[in-house]
Amino acid sequence: MKINKYLTGIITVNTYLVYDEDTKEGFIVDPGAYCPQLTKDVKDEGVDIKYIILTHGHGDHIGGVAEHLKDFPAAKVVAYEDEAEMLANPEFNLSKDCCRREISMSADIYVKDKETMKVGNMELTFIHTPGHTKGGMSIYTDGHLFSGDTLFCMSIGRTDFYGGDFREIINSIKDRLFVFPDDTVVLPGHMGPTTIGDEKRGNPFV
Repeated sequence: MKINKYLTGIITVNTYLVYDEDTKEGFIVDPGAYCPQLTKDVKDEGVDIKYIILTHGHGDHIGGVAEHLKDFPAAKVVAYEDEAEMLANPEFNLSKDCCRREISMSADIYVKDKETMKVGNMELTFIHTPGHTKGGMSIYTDGHLFSGDTLFCMSIGRTDFYGGDFREIINSIKDRLFVFPDDTVVLPGHMGPTTIGDEKRGNPFV
């Protein structure tokens, strides 16, 4: 599994390109804005983008979806089933603030908690992690956890936006993410990577 990270959008979101080096099938996580370098790397490496996966519906994580779909028209957009409302409503997804334009969209595929999906030889598991938003989710595959805005390095996502709930995000982290092995690499939506073990030992919020 190959993982490339790109910083996108005015709020500097971590956008990830992930692909199976054997089959060249891959997916994109949270395109915060259109990223020409990501598209160039996909074409240079011959990657077949199967999915654009959204950890949640805030504008800073979805701002590049439409543009990247022009580059990869066969890709399907994936989100958690409880995030449909936020994706569709610019007032809820804050896209005007994050992207300087209103975005209303829907996913092609809405997944449920613990649902799995194959991309090449990779198996993805979707984990509902509400608290930052109602339908926030994390994605686990092969020792790596894409945590969106639920869990950061020594921090957590904000809960003062629409759909946020402090108690829920703490429960999501403790009950749904801290169950993974300590050496699981956490790849968040902002800031640098961390591990489950480091967060269990040192995150001051949990």
